[in-house]
Amino acid sequence: MKGLVKFEKGQAGLEIREVPEPTPREGELKVKVLAAGICGSDIHAYHDARHLEMPVILGHEFVGQVAEVCGDVGDFKVGDWVTTLPACYGCGECEYCKDGRVTLCPQRRSIGSYDDGAMADYVIVPAKYSFKLPESAKTLQDKKIYALAEPFCCIVRGVYERIDVKPGDVAVVSGPGPMGMMTAQLLKSRGAYVIVSGLPMDQEKLDLVKSMGADETVTSFEELQEAVYRKNPYGAHITCDCVGIPVSLDNCIKIIAPNGVHLEIACWSGPVQADLNALFLKEANYVTTNSTAVSSWEIGMKLMAEGKVDLKPLMNMEVPLSEWKEGFEAAISKRKFKVVLLPDNTFDQE
Repeated sequence: MKGLVKFEKGQAGLEIREVPEPTPREGELKVKVLAAGICGSDIHAYHDARHLEMPVILGHEFVGQVAEVCGDVGDFKVGDWVTTLPACYGCGECEYCKDGRVTLCPQRRSIGSYDDGAMADYVIVPAKYSFKLPESAKTLQDKKIYALAEPFCCIVRGVYERIDVKPGDVAVVSGPGPMGMMTAQLLKSRGAYVIVSGLPMDQEKLDLVKSMGADETVTSFEELQEAVYRKNPYGAHITCDCVGIPVSLDNCIKIIAPNGVHLEIACWSGPVQADLNALFLKEANYVTTNSTAVSSWEIGMKLMAEGKVDLKPLMNMEVPLSEWKEGFEAAISKRKFKVVLLPDNTFDQE
């Protein structure tokens, strides 16, 4: 089969290769991949900015159809459509594994970085961390959207599990990228009044997030202040940094209300400086969210199945796996929101 393999450092160390077709072991599913999303961590891998066990096939955001099962896989069967929590190999014995917070296991191994991932014709995943698509996903295009389930469930982890959101809370989302758009929708689903902040160059994205349910959008800190204080004279009850640059965090800290909560969704590229005294004086809380738990997937898949969110506008580029460079370039330049790679697999149209 074909797979996008990172085999050595340097951008030339990533290429499509012929690799042996994998075989599932006890409790595993062999999944024929329909679509695999390009994540920021895949770009980091391309640029040697994250640790990998090479050679390894990239890709952890995916959707596909079960082609083979091995041993006790519960109620999964050949033909089922699934997606999977990526950090799906761990010790199984620590308190984090037992509680479903598997991404926090000190021995966790994720597909796409330690074990072969989904930018290939087939991927092997444990059944116990896989999730069936709902019956409402009838067409192949409906199913492709579930390649975005993993990044979506990362936001679910933050908005639904790491913080409390009360109806009427004033919530600021800094950054109208894909993660910001998901964050805005989830905050709205919990009853918050959502203000999304961006730059003048982000107007097209801001118009889209407004059409997806955001209450207001702004393009400067002055506009953000006016919008927030008009709703609550004390500031924002919740701020969310979905950018990961110092000025975004700084603006969130400035605008947060006393006893407010800042949710850090974006990942920093290195150490950052921040005015923690401002948080200290407001008795505000700084909360981080990283990856997912089993419970995040249960919540996220239910929200997607019930149509509580709309992720279709975010998946706005599909390219064959063989044209992965074009897809990576579009993701790196941020010309597209979410790019998915399509292996050369055939599926029955439903």
